[in-house]
Amino acid sequence: MDGFFVAYEYGSGAAWAFVKAETADEVVAEFPELDVYETPPAWMTIEDLHQVREHAYVEIGDDANLDHILEASRRLSLAVAS
Repeated sequence: MDGFFVAYEYGSGAAWAFVKAETADEVVAEFPELDVYETPPAWMTIEDLHQVREHAYVEIGDDANLDHILEASRRLSLAVAS
């Protein structure tokens, strides 16, 4: 895998994204507030996985921060809704 599915839990839900990184430790170091998944959650469908990777993609090292994750998740929500 070339990255990791991540979730920012905010109480009543989660913001999902796909972070391109070499290791899960790299993601945790950059985004300690995220849950990092080495494998996608079982409840995600193939279409869900595709949508997250296409619309909520963030790369480590591109001045990424939590706002980028939340914005990526917002783009994902908009894409799925349309």
